[in-house]
Amino acid sequence: IFIIEGLLTVAVAMVSKWLIVDWPENAKFLDDDERALLLHRLEDDDGYAKMDHLDRDTLKRILGDRKLWVGALMYLGTCTSNYSVAYYLPTVLNEFGYKASDAQVQTIPIYAAAIVAALITAWASDRLRHRFSFVMLGAAVNVIGYIVLLAQAGLSVKVKYMSLYFVVCGLWIGSPVEIVWIASNLGGHYKRAIGSAIQVASGNLSGFIASNVFITEQAPGYPAGYAVALAMTVVAAAAATTLFVGYRWENRRRCLGERDYRLHADREREKNLGDDHPGFRYAL
Repeated sequence: IFIIEGLLTVAVAMVSKWLIVDWPENAKFLDDDERALLLHRLEDDDGYAKMDHLDRDTLKRILGDRKLWVGALMYLGTCTSNYSVAYYLPTVLNEFGYKASDAQVQTIPIYAAAIVAALITAWASDRLRHRFSFVMLGAAVNVIGYIVLLAQAGLSVKVKYMSLYFVVCGLWIGSPVEIVWIASNLGGHYKRAIGSAIQVASGNLSGFIASNVFITEQAPGYPAGYAVALAMTVVAAAAATTLFVGYRWENRRRCLGERDYRLHADREREKNLGDDHPGFRYAL
C-alpha cells in the first residue's frame, strides 16, 4: 500500500510542473482585474521585502540567514514530540490498560480537544498579531503533560490519560503558529519558498528521532521516549525565545536607521534584499 501511495505521489508530481502556476502574472485562469487585485494584495503584504530574482548572491543571503536555521531548530524540536504522539499514542493508551480497539477510540476526544485549542489559538494569534507567546504557551502545556507521564508511577489511569490532553493540545497550539511565524518573517518569493522548505524538512527529520526513542523494553513507562520529547520541547522553546529576542533587536536597529546602509547598494540588489531590507519589520 505504501508503494501504491508513493507511485500516486510521483505521478502527480510529474504533471505538476505544467499545472502549477509560477507567478500570478502568468495565471491564465485569472482575468485582468483579478490579476491586478491579486498583485496589489501581494504588494501590500510583502511591502519592501522583494526577492524575485535568484542568483548566487541571493542564495548565499538566504542560506546564510541564522534566523532561518534557528527557526528550523525550533520546528525540529516541536515535531519530535509531534511524531512521538503520532507514532505511539495508541500504544501508550494500550499500556494504560485500554484494549487495542478501545485505545484507538480514546484518541478521538484527545484530537478533538486539540482541534479546538488550535482554532482558538489561530483566532487569538491573528487578533493580537503576535506569535511568540502562543509558541511558548504550547510548549508550557506540552511540558506539563510530559512531566506527568515521566512521574506516572502510582498515578491513576485517568490522570495519565489527562496528561495526553496536555501533550497533544500543547503541540497543536504551538506547531501551527511556528509555521506561520517563520513564513511571515521570510520576505520575498524565493526566501519564503526556500526557507519554508527548510523548515518543513527539518520537521520531517524529527521522525528519525521519535521513531527510535520509545523502546519496547521500557514499556509501560517509556522514560527515554518521554524524556527525549520533553527535552526537544525545551529546545524548541529556547530557539523560539532566541528568535523573539533577535527579531525584536533587529527591528529596533532598523528603527534607528542602523540598517540603512543596505540601501546604498546598486538598485537591482536593493530590490532583491527580501526581509533584509531596512523597511521590513519582523512579526513578533
